[in-house]
This record gives sequence, structure tokens and C-alpha cells, in this order.
Amino acid sequence: MNRRRVLTATGTAVGVGLAGCIGSEGVDGPFPDADWREGDGLDVAALVESHVESAVDAGGVTLSSTAETTFDGEDPSPWLPSQEYESSYDLENGRWYVRQELTGTEVPEVLERYVEDGEALVRERVGEEVRYDRQAVERTSDDFESALRSEARVGIRVPRERNGETTYEGLENWDPRADGEGEVDGRATARFVADSFDGDRDVPATVETASATAHVFESGFVPRIAQSWEGPHDDGTATVAVDVAYRDRGATVAVPEWVEEAREETTD
Repeated sequence: MNRRRVLTATGTAVGVGLAGCIGSEGVDGPFPDADWREGDGLDVAALVESHVESAVDAGGVTLSSTAETTFDGEDPSPWLPSQEYESSYDLENGRWYVRQELTGTEVPEVLERYVEDGEALVRERVGEEVRYDRQAVERTSDDFESALRSEARVGIRVPRERNGETTYEGLENWDPRADGEGEVDGRATARFVADSFDGDRDVPATVETASATAHVFESGFVPRIAQSWEGPHDDGTATVAVDVAYRDRGATVAVPEWVEEAREETTD
């Protein structure tokens, strides 16, 4: 496995129609008149728009995701290693910070990247070894907003171009149905669950069982999505559980403690 390719991959990590006029009659669960509801299901296209606009209007958001994976064979390919991923955007200050850690390795493997004022600083730690890199980047405020909009779709409705056609990864690959009221961070949510997955996955290669749970605030912001898959993969059985959380809308991204050391280490 190419460790650098895995570490530098973004978004591991980690899914039609316009909103209609749905009445509350016969709709199960909270927020029956929300534009992102489609009867007892979800209008995912409307939901992702309300979610993304909420993050942009707040001036930023943090995406946190974890992937827990198991395999009962040896050296599967392709593979998604267990990992933690966190990405934070701060539009007002033009800052972006991302941290990705492989959690199933014998020694810590962590990649961090911080972008501000035309500069990208990178810190990579493998065990006790730390390496830094510095690059010039050209990112306008529109570029930052575009990147935020793209990442805020993760887990919900991410467009993919395949064979000249646009398909979507996310909740559109499920059939989420209302499952009453939930709670995230002390706030009421509408909870949706699904046990039928109709999408393409690299890991596992064949999905035999799957489940998903999504929470939605009344405003159409999605604070949490949990998904899991199990099935045959590369002469074995793979299980993958991915949790995605969105939080800290409008918070300031702090400058990492290692930034000054990174600049000193990369000065010619």
C-alpha cells in the first residue's frame, strides 16, 4: 500500500429532484413541513443545498469523520484503512486546516496541512519522525468557499463523473425513512434510518448487509451520518463503518502550534 497516497487522499475518508410542496398529513416524525422532507423520506438534493448554505452562511464548518474497518484475510486490495479525518474551514480569515491519522497502524501516522495567506504548511509524523513541507498556494476567497461547498457535501450528496454521466455518492444511495426524533449536541433532530444500499463501493467489493442513520436539524443542516457495510472482498469478508459529523459552524480556525517550527524547518 502506498502510505503517502492514502494519507493525502481527501474525504475518507470517509445522495433527487427539487424540493416539493409536501404537506404534514401522514408524515412521520418532527419537522413535517420542512422543504428537505419527501413524505417519510428525504429529498436529498434539497437537503444538501440547505446544509451547504448553512455552512457557508456561518462562515465555515468542521467536518469530522472516522472509518473503522476489519478484514479476515491478508493484504486486501483496494482497501480503506481505519482512520480519523478532520477538516476545518474559516472563510473570514481565509484559513483551512486538515488532519488525517491512520489508526490501525503499529506506529502513529499523521498528516496535517494548514493553509493561510498564500501559504500551505504540511506536517507529517510517522512514529517519532517528523517532516515538514511548505508550498505557495493561490487561493482567493471564492476558492475557499468553493472548497468548503465541495467538502460540506461529503456523506450527503457528492457528485461523481463516470463514463460521461454524473452519479452521486451519499444518502441518495440509500432509502432513508423517518425514525422519529433524535438529538445531537442537545438539539432535536429528525432521525432517518436505512438498511438498503444501492450504490457502488470499492470496499467491500460486494455489499451483503448495510445500515445508515442520518440526523437533520429543522433548518436542514446535517450534524451526523453513520453508515456501515459488510460483504465479500478479495477472498475474505470486509466490514466498514464510517461516521461523519459536521460541527463548529462559524468558529475560528486556530493557527496550529507547529506552524512556526514548520516555517523554520523549511526556510532555505
